Amino acid sequence: MLTYDMTNTYKGMGVSSGLDRGVQVYYDNILILEEGMGLGACALQTKGYTYFTTIKKINKKEEGKFEVFLEIDQQLVWNILGMNARLITQMLEKLTTSIYMKQEKRQKSYLKLGNLLRKVFRVRSCFITVAKQADIVMAVVMGGNRVDIDLSLKTQVKDVNRKFFVMNELSGNHFNKGLVNGTVRPPPTGWQKIDANVELYSQKLNIAFSMAEKQIPENVTSTLYWGRESISDSYCWAGFESELSWNTQQFDHYKYVINFKEVTL
Repeated sequence: MLTYDMTNTYKGMGVSSGLDRGVQVYYDNILILEEGMGLGACALQTKGYTYFTTIKKINKKEEGKFEVFLEIDQQLVWNILGMNARLITQMLEKLTTSIYMKQEKRQKSYLKLGNLLRKVFRVRSCFITVAKQADIVMAVVMGGNRVDIDLSLKTQVKDVNRKFFVMNELSGNHFNKGLVNGTVRPPPTGWQKIDANVELYSQKLNIAFSMAEKQIPENVTSTLYWGRESISDSYCWAGFESELSWNTQQFDHYKYVINFKEVTL
C-alpha cells in the first residue's frame, strides 16, 4: 500500500544528502526514496551554478492537501581535495548541460568515468546557503495512486539562459526497470527525453509510476525527461524531470500529476 507525506525531516543520502526533499513516498510504511529527491523537488540553474530549495513553511490544509512555501537558496559547489572549487563547479555545470544531457547514448560511460574521478580526487558535493534566488509556492494533493502538484515561481534573477528543473525521483534500487509502451526495457542511464509512453517499474514492489503534465503556463516551455542512476552509495534514484524555460520574472500554476499503478509481469 502506498502512502505519502510532506515534511522537511528526511535529508537524503549520497551526493544530494542534506537537501530538503519533495513529497516522500512510502510502500507498506517503508520510505522508498534513498538518494531520490522525492516528488516536486525544484532546482534553478543560472549563471553557471545550480541552486536547490529550502522548505520555509508547510501548511496542511486538510487530509492529503498541503501548501508549501520554498526559497531557492542552496548553491551546489563541488569540494575537491578538501577545498570548495567554484571554477571547477561552473565547468562541471557546463559539461553536464552541454554534453552529458545531450549525448544520451554515452551517459553510462560518462557516469562511470565521473564516479572514478570523484574517488581519485576526493570530490564531494557541498551545499552553501546563499541569497534567495527565487520563491516557490507548491500546492500538493496526495492520496490513492496519484500525487497532483501545482507550482508557481517568482524570481529577480535576470538570465536568458536560466533553467528551472522539477524533479520526481524515487529509489533507483526499487525502480530498476522501465516500461516503454507497456514493454519492459532497461531504463535510461542518466536523463533521456521522453518520446513515448514511458513508466518506471519496480519488480520488487510490482508497481510502476509515470508523469503527465496537466497545465503549462503560456510563458513557459517544457521538456520532459526520464532516467535512472545507481552508482555505489553516491547516486541512487529513478524518476522524471521537467526542464522549464520562461521569459518573465514569474510563472503561475505549472501543473502535473504522478500516477502509480500495480503491475505484474
